[in-house]
Amino acid sequence: MGVFDRIEIIKDKQSTKSPENRPPYIYQIPLTFIPGLGGKTIDKLLNSFETEMNILHKLSKDDIEAVVGEKIANNIVCARDGKLSIQAGGGGVYGKICAKD
Repeated sequence: MGVFDRIEIIKDKQSTKSPENRPPYIYQIPLTFIPGLGGKTIDKLLNSFETEMNILHKLSKDDIEAVVGEKIANNIVCARDGKLSIQAGGGGVYGKICAKD
């Protein structure tokens, strides 16, 4: 039994609500987890755009594509839009992020 399975068993069954004044939670996938991005590519992006937050949230696909190409730019934009497939882990196996082909 993995952590997820144990959480499902012990979690409180009542739904909880966030306070009205709380800003929405923004899910993000770190650059190191995005398929096709290795250390050299991440360094190239950071040298061009300064911060991971700029890359993940602010830049256009065209700006990213000019530095790293279309395939990786598509993966970054899909991660930003929540369109990458997330394969859950459990029972001693790590989950992983999968690109949509």
